Amino acid sequence: MNTAIICCKTIYAELMLAMAEIGCDLPVIMIESGLHNYPEKLRARLQEALDHAEAYDRILLAFGTCGNSVLGLRTGSFELILPLADDCITLLLGSPNLKRQHERTYFLTKGWLDGEQNIWWEYQYAVKKYGEETGRSIYSTVLSNYRYLGILDTGAYNIADIGALTEEIAAELGLEHKILPATTRYLNKLITGPWPEGEFLIIPPESKISAGHLIL
Repeated sequence: MNTAIICCKTIYAELMLAMAEIGCDLPVIMIESGLHNYPEKLRARLQEALDHAEAYDRILLAFGTCGNSVLGLRTGSFELILPLADDCITLLLGSPNLKRQHERTYFLTKGWLDGEQNIWWEYQYAVKKYGEETGRSIYSTVLSNYRYLGILDTGAYNIADIGALTEEIAAELGLEHKILPATTRYLNKLITGPWPEGEFLIIPPESKISAGHLIL
């Protein structure tokens, strides 16, 4: 089948690693990461990408369901395959069960740090706008349910290259810093198939993603 991948910029490095590992050279359409804060805008941007995908028979969506931002997406003359994962964290950890093992953890990767309007950018903006004391107080409330800053070691980059920065972020946000093993296994399976029920959705041509599809 003539296949392309639509990928979130946040996990682009991990997708490239997965593709290299299995010798894949499919075309990749990248979607900017900052849209995650705005599900309606992300949905519109994804639909725009799908609307321009009529040259393909199959689209692989390297995204999680991301706040139901994929709800209502329509396929054209192609089938759409996407992971049944709530977000990209689940994709990189390998399964929802592994994510649930890390309670009270705020996750980061280099892709998140390089993305638009990440937690560090937002914290610094709050401190600049409201002053250090108020800014810290705001984020103490925002992160009150978190205890750890979990840095995902996906193998797509040298984890030591971001270590100093992530330790600084953890200290500023009042969180305990820890490194967590991650994997491209889920992405590998997305690229190669098969796509078992419960892990992936297969949306036929000329169809629409409904709420019933997104029951995790």
